[in-house]
Amino acid sequence: MSYRRPADVIRLDLGDPDFLTPKHVVDEAKRALDEGLTHYGPTKGYPELREAICEHLALFGVDASLDEVIVTPGASFAIYLALKAILKPGDEVLLLTPTWYVYPDIVDAIGATCSFVRSKPDYGPDVDALREAINPKTKVLIINTPNNPTGRVYTAYELRALKDLALDYGLYIISDEVYKMIIYDGLRHVSMASFEDARDHVILVDAFSKAYAMTGWRLGYLVAPQELCGRIEHVQQALIMCVPPFVQRAGIAALRGPQDHVKKMVAEFQARRDMVLELLADTPGVKVTRPQGALYVFPDLSAYGIKASALTDRLRRERGVSVMPGEAFGPGWEYHIRISLCRPREELAEGVRRIKAFLEELSPA
Repeated sequence: MSYRRPADVIRLDLGDPDFLTPKHVVDEAKRALDEGLTHYGPTKGYPELREAICEHLALFGVDASLDEVIVTPGASFAIYLALKAILKPGDEVLLLTPTWYVYPDIVDAIGATCSFVRSKPDYGPDVDALREAINPKTKVLIINTPNNPTGRVYTAYELRALKDLALDYGLYIISDEVYKMIIYDGLRHVSMASFEDARDHVILVDAFSKAYAMTGWRLGYLVAPQELCGRIEHVQQALIMCVPPFVQRAGIAALRGPQDHVKKMVAEFQARRDMVLELLADTPGVKVTRPQGALYVFPDLSAYGIKASALTDRLRRERGVSVMPGEAFGPGWEYHIRISLCRPREELAEGVRRIKAFLEELSPA
């Protein structure tokens, strides 16, 4: 057994696309800097960017107006703003697990609490279990499709059931759709905000990070009912004033410029997904559901009887490969690991081969 230095470790734990931001996006940011866009801008975001966002969302059946859009420094902050505007200390947020590990931290920062509800075996939403978990303190349901970490894409039928549940109980739905453009096998994303009768209850959250390889730019947005937007704008103004104007100009270029980069990147991620599934296919004790989107594979290793936190620690120390333990994604997933597809194919394959060799030495319990 030997300790691996960080430089030796294959990082399959991060959801950061290993592609350059498209050149035309970078060039537009440079032009904006040269033009002096280095001062304050409007807190809600420049009208031209909000207009481009509305045009973009129309492709997914979402009819949003400029007054319903607020540009934010990433999706995480957009979720924080929405929860801050809705919740009071002691209120409750429903989270379908497995869930992105940042949601509980944001809820905790607001002073609210989380109620975790396990998804169905196919990672679809368990509406009956959600209904049983609702109580007078429940105010918000957060959903994420395509899902991190499972890659599950919710169907229109499933989304309608969640929408009806929210309407029945007067809940807000925060719909995190940051992976909506990273979908495989010809599937199509359905937005919760496309259901007209739910518009007063839905806050759509999205970002440029994944589809445009712009994680470090910190650019996102939310779409919410106008009355709620007013409260959210006041919170954003108090905390950050605005997203940097030159970054907003880059966002306009991303949405209105060529989309070839996105298509090529998604095709490459699908090829990587297929490669990982093939490499894991004949490994005894490994169960994997085929991801439909997003950037991850989420195998079930319960047959080995070792909790993921211990297993991932050993993988890093003994095999030099880093993955995320399932415990990070909510209670009940302590025997899963999340493998990110965000490394070049050769490096990803080597990392998965190391995982496979490690598991084969363990052998299932």
